Amino acid sequence: MDPTTGVKVAKNVADLAKNENILNKSAGLMGMLFPYVGIEQKAVKMYIEEIEKSDMSPEAKAFAVLSTKKKFKEFKNQQKIAEIAIKNSKEGTDFSKKSGVSEEWLDRFMDSARFVSSEEMQLVWGKILANELNVPGSTPPNMIRVLSEITPELARAFRCICSMIVYFLPLKEDGNIETDIRNVFVPYNKNADIFREMGLGFGVLNELETLGVIKFNSMSGYVSKGIHNQKVLLCIGDKLSVIVEHKDGEVPTGDVLLTSVGEALQSITECTEIDNYAEMINTYMHNKGVKFAEEHCFMAKVENNVLNIVRKDQT
Repeated sequence: MDPTTGVKVAKNVADLAKNENILNKSAGLMGMLFPYVGIEQKAVKMYIEEIEKSDMSPEAKAFAVLSTKKKFKEFKNQQKIAEIAIKNSKEGTDFSKKSGVSEEWLDRFMDSARFVSSEEMQLVWGKILANELNVPGSTPPNMIRVLSEITPELARAFRCICSMIVYFLPLKEDGNIETDIRNVFVPYNKNADIFREMGLGFGVLNELETLGVIKFNSMSGYVSKGIHNQKVLLCIGDKLSVIVEHKDGEVPTGDVLLTSVGEALQSITECTEIDNYAEMINTYMHNKGVKFAEEHCFMAKVENNVLNIVRKDQT
């Protein structure tokens, strides 16, 4: 191959990108994300045409074309993830090299991102990158490994876990709410068959633990320590129950805890509705010796996606 061919091709590709304004300068992409945006299919096609016109051997041409197509696919994966990150970043986010984001971290992140072709997983990668751009240094160190190893199936299973949310609201002696404690509550024990049907069987939960996003204890489960109030409101969606008997200082909170990586992933995960979730919680709690009041004077009201607890006599 003529040694000047590569130089000519590179110049042609660069000129094409510049002339067609493929770089979106208005979005501030000339900084940290510059290497991951820019060249379209048209530029790659031009590069391949230059290869075909060269005096390379047929075998070398085939290898060069194949390599080019592979690199372009990887580049498009990176570009898509960068675009998702920009779209999900807060207004005013700094994309320049002064942003505080580690260049070494970004290089490792985007190097792994080139293999992510699933749209479902690209969305996850893009949102995690957006969080890091918003708050530099906030991403757990092992996040890149976890994202590289998690499958779409495990991601969907983790989404189910993130959707299992309850609120504990300890009541003061005067009947007012003291505070609210938000918990992921996975009631696996005594509901194993239902979990298996949901795609959250014992094996899947163990895989998620091995991956590093959860801790799983199906034997004794976990508890929220420090709740000494005689009565505790348990809120599941818009359903309320009142706990009237529990082990002092310990209220069961299910069989799963999120790790730091799991909490970071939870922050970008959209919840889905879990069928019969309240019933599963009740089954789990009764098995742990927790008792509920048959009647109570509270109700949950959801307005503009904000949960409010009110007394029935005040509605």
